[in-house]
Amino acid sequence: MSDWDFLYEMKDRGYSPEEIADAAGSGAAPWEWNHISREWIDSQFEDEPQDHAYSVESGESFQSRDGFPFSVLEQA
Repeated sequence: MSDWDFLYEMKDRGYSPEEIADAAGSGAAPWEWNHISREWIDSQFEDEPQDHAYSVESGESFQSRDGFPFSVLEQA
């Protein structure tokens, strides 16, 4: 049995294609999430810097590789 057989099992259980795609992205079936500890997940990010929208300086201009602004506010 491979690591991805749970995707076929999800199809057999009647999960939607979107739910199966989400499970493929996370690598875990929905019934396995009860066994994954929230504390363990949080501990994996303890040493990582905080990353939120307010950490960006408001005067900075962000543009894509093609030169288009990322923000609607930048387009005005």
